[in-house]
Amino acid sequence: MANKDSRIKHNLISSLVYQVVLISLSFLLPRLYLENFGSEVNGVLSTIKQIFTYMCLLEAGVGLATTQALYKRIGEKDYKSASSVLSATNAYYIKTGIVYLVIVLIIAAVYAYAIPTSIDSNILFFIVILNAVPALFSYFVQAKYRILMEVDGRKYVINNSETILQLASNAGKILVLLLTDSLILIQLVYCIIALVQLSFLYFYAKRRYRWLDLKAKPDFEAISQKNSVLVHQLSGMVFNNTDVILISVLCDFKAVSIYAIYNIFFSQVQNFITSVVSSFTFALGQMFNTDREKFDKLFNAYETFYIMVTFIIYTLMAVFLLPLIQIYTSGINDAEYTNTFLLLLFVIMNLLANGKLPVNGIIEYSGSFEKTRLHAVWEMVINITVSVVAIIYFGICGAILGTIAALIYRCIVTIHYSNKKVLERSTFSTYKVWIINGAVFLLVMAVFFVDAFSNMSFLKLLLNGIIHSIWIVGLYIIANFAFNKSAFKTILEFCRGKKNQ
Repeated sequence: MANKDSRIKHNLISSLVYQVVLISLSFLLPRLYLENFGSEVNGVLSTIKQIFTYMCLLEAGVGLATTQALYKRIGEKDYKSASSVLSATNAYYIKTGIVYLVIVLIIAAVYAYAIPTSIDSNILFFIVILNAVPALFSYFVQAKYRILMEVDGRKYVINNSETILQLASNAGKILVLLLTDSLILIQLVYCIIALVQLSFLYFYAKRRYRWLDLKAKPDFEAISQKNSVLVHQLSGMVFNNTDVILISVLCDFKAVSIYAIYNIFFSQVQNFITSVVSSFTFALGQMFNTDREKFDKLFNAYETFYIMVTFIIYTLMAVFLLPLIQIYTSGINDAEYTNTFLLLLFVIMNLLANGKLPVNGIIEYSGSFEKTRLHAVWEMVINITVSVVAIIYFGICGAILGTIAALIYRCIVTIHYSNKKVLERSTFSTYKVWIINGAVFLLVMAVFFVDAFSNMSFLKLLLNGIIHSIWIVGLYIIANFAFNKSAFKTILEFCRGKKNQ
């Protein structure tokens, strides 16, 4: 247990460092793209990025299915069985890599030569190819080791290598942008450094897990739910990426650029939350499958604190983000980047998406992918249908309205299934936390709407942010403590137990 606690601590620290570096660097390149190439090129590059995110669906099903299958095996140190699972995963990845290569070539040709953009067709073709090279290496060589490292609680190794990758690649890209306007050279710099990082993870895993035998008899039954998992992952990809694709088709690339700039801020925060949570989800997954009584006791406290912190983060973003976007896009006049309604919709969308992660984790830990895949199908149908109609009437904001409609449905069914079918408790346990934090959010919004500090200088914004954040955070803590003392008591007992060990 002490070893597991140590890995949680290393994972958490490395996640925080990685996210600080990522957030610091992620805002530089889009600004330079806007200044050097304009909103349309920024929109084109953002669309390509989203297309490749969709391409990750080829491995999404088997990746999560393998993760779920390994929790119990790694927790019980059943390495022979774990080798059989990863042998099956490896066979699937090789087949997937071949399919991925064919699809990439088709997309590169179609996107470069069939869709009119201001970027030279040959240049766009090679940009697409260079985007694909690291993923191809991952499919054929490294991906199965990454899954094993995450399940084993060694995410900190991945985080540290990703931190170095971001520092080196962003420094290289910025240097290229300052010296030349070559989009191919910019992408080539990232491609080379990414391959070095993936190679490091491969050799690390080979040395760490000498017991792993990829020639063992494949246990395809262990990952038999990969198709059901794929449906869930497809739903997640629709949520995360359909907006950009639909906006590029139904609006224009300048609208994509506006969406992408707002999404930079929210995606970095979401990545931060996900990265921190992933520092200990391996322990929760193993605990669910090996010590259910202890898991049930801790889950209520985890859910309470997670949702409270999520609401705090997005409430502060709702109040203080708009002036930051105005500062960030100052001097860029080829598109209108100030949109209060768009910001509010982004906040609501991310509250719903991130707030449901604890109960969504229950489905992953229990392996209930097949039983809940219809939920994911309906979420996709609602998302795409409502988004298309709403974009026609409301433009860029309509894309998020469609996603919010789908998320409301998915939250309801996921809360019901996780509580009733798996945890065998009342759904009120989860809804109570949502109601408490939702009430505080509405109260803060009644005091400060999203444009309360609009057009304020950075120093004044920083001062107001510090002052008002104190009482907003305090209000959330008081409200949650008043209505859910047991969660605070559980965390206190857990911390005392750790201290006395």
